[in-house]
Amino acid sequence: MNESRVCIIGNAAIDLVFRVDRLPLAGETSLAINALRDFGGKGANQAVMAQRAGAQTQLFAALGNDADGDRFLARLVEEGIDTRHIARLPCMTDMSIVTVDQRGENTIVTRNNAAARYVPTPGAVLDATRSGDWIAMQGNLSEAVTAELLCRAHAGERRTLLNPGPVCFDCRPLLNNVDILVVNRVEAAALTRVENPEDAARSLQESGAGEVIVTLGSEGVLWCRPGRMALIPATRANAIDTVGAGDAFCGALLAALAQHIPMTVSLQRAQTAAAFAVARSGTQAAFPSRAELLGLFNSLT
Repeated sequence: MNESRVCIIGNAAIDLVFRVDRLPLAGETSLAINALRDFGGKGANQAVMAQRAGAQTQLFAALGNDADGDRFLARLVEEGIDTRHIARLPCMTDMSIVTVDQRGENTIVTRNNAAARYVPTPGAVLDATRSGDWIAMQGNLSEAVTAELLCRAHAGERRTLLNPGPVCFDCRPLLNNVDILVVNRVEAAALTRVENPEDAARSLQESGAGEVIVTLGSEGVLWCRPGRMALIPATRANAIDTVGAGDAFCGALLAALAQHIPMTVSLQRAQTAAAFAVARSGTQAAFPSRAELLGLFNSLT
């Protein structure tokens, strides 16, 4: 069976990461222990991880027509990602300011001018992919754009994964066109108003998603299918920075599924990649390299 390809539709942003002893209170000024400028954005993060994990990956996203956009595009090309569908828009490249405390918890403020203006066409996405390929989206594009792309992709026999963070709209009406929904505990509760992750997963699956995956950090991952629920134990991690961990998880998961690896093993690979990332500072700078991923995945067999 030929491997499928991965198409990520999302955003790309420069991350300014400040490490502090603790997150500041309202009106309080904190001195940073150190600072890091990194490449980020949920779409770009997932594309980088999927490519490093062995998938042939392309990215649909928007960059500003500025020096940051030039540097970002060069970085994506260096990673081996297909960048033919990167749009350059007459605005500044998106940017996120991330504050991370000593426990690895974070706050994020984002400027999303490029993502807000970006409207990829379903025809372009379908022309760039084929039946059986994986198409992944997040929560950075508008509800209308997300809904149309998922609908057209599903109708075109593409496999779809939705990771709706940030939760900017109710994605439940879209779930009939979603093969795999990936959410964390907070996102699951926000979408369902149900605090118990198992109940929230069942609710989301019954809303139309083929399968629902709820990431629970150190508690592992819930995998919900029709009539079945499984808890995949977590990979042990010494977390110092959780920024980008969910994207590392999704990218590694997509790469494994594109290689037709069984879901249980795919989830183990995804958790292993995320556990590696949270033990280092930064966003893409914290992601394991291709060689590191190969060693991590070999250790699972």
